[in-house]
Amino acid sequence: MNIRKQILGCLFLTVFLSGCWDEQLLKDVALINSQAFDLDSDHGLIQMTIAVVSGNSNEKIPTTTTIIAAEGNSVRDARTELDKKIGSELFASKNQVTLFSKKLAKKDIYAVLDGNYRSPLSALTARLAVVEEQAGEALHVQTENKPLISDYLQDVLMSAEETGSIPVVSLQNTLSVLYDNDQDLILPTVEVLENHSGIKLTGSALFNGRRMTGEINSDETIMLLLLDGSANGEHRMTKKVHSMGYDDLYDFITVDVEKLDRNFTLTKNDQGQFEAQIDLILKLDANEYPADHLYKESIVKKVNTELSEQFTKQANEVLKKIQEANCDYLAIGRQVRAFYYEDWQQLDWNEAYPTIKFKANVTAEIIYHGIIN
Repeated sequence: MNIRKQILGCLFLTVFLSGCWDEQLLKDVALINSQAFDLDSDHGLIQMTIAVVSGNSNEKIPTTTTIIAAEGNSVRDARTELDKKIGSELFASKNQVTLFSKKLAKKDIYAVLDGNYRSPLSALTARLAVVEEQAGEALHVQTENKPLISDYLQDVLMSAEETGSIPVVSLQNTLSVLYDNDQDLILPTVEVLENHSGIKLTGSALFNGRRMTGEINSDETIMLLLLDGSANGEHRMTKKVHSMGYDDLYDFITVDVEKLDRNFTLTKNDQGQFEAQIDLILKLDANEYPADHLYKESIVKKVNTELSEQFTKQANEVLKKIQEANCDYLAIGRQVRAFYYEDWQQLDWNEAYPTIKFKANVTAEIIYHGIIN
């Protein structure tokens, strides 16, 4: 009897259960796997290029990519034009990569990203990058080992993140920086190789607020990440430490950063000017060194001294470049606000930041040199 009552009770309750009110069937929508944005400065239009993955009904995994482009007065307007070409509603919930042309990045990237942030269906883990020329061209790259362009682009960026060559930049963490007055953004830059055979990382775009204001190369990007205290990846670097004379191949050493100790100091001098100093100690693994003899203390000391001098010089050059671009990637403004709040209230940080006296000092210490010797 109790069982009958339980069954009847369950059947009665099913009357009040609702279905999925926001259900979207895959057959009714087109999923964007990557997107690129360019600026038509002559007509003031946004060109949006997307990669839509497709396959036949017998395939469990899609194997082809369809590239479609359209122009509009805004991103949403361009999306509407794309809808007309595809014949189904576009969704960015599976988007893996978002690309901007350098021309567009120098104007404003938030205007392009606004629609992505407002939609609850946006893929917040999508990676971002700036393309040297036309961003849409990057979606036309053909690679044999990665037939789907979205997978290829994502793998290139995520692989560089894992090795510490570029910062981890996604749609989600970019928003917080764009709205943060105490810190600025950097995005990886890429170029399309000849004959559309692939893409290559070239460095990083420096931003002041929502606009690109400068750039640094790949080696400088690694140094900037170290100055920020990044412990992600090995941060591999190659430097010339000798001039043997008989073979240039013996002049270089390649090192990985095994451990990093960072000390940041912010002070105010007698003239009321802020001074920032970053001291780094890099514990290194000699990944490649054909000249050898790293078992000798005198050789290790000499190489350490040469690396320390080169790293210190490069670090100060990088600090100069981010200041010239007015890019506060190291969040100095946050430190000023935290420890000198009364001064912070009186400052126009955009004007004050380039006047700060920066100084970096890097000490290199080789602690591993492989199994040789």
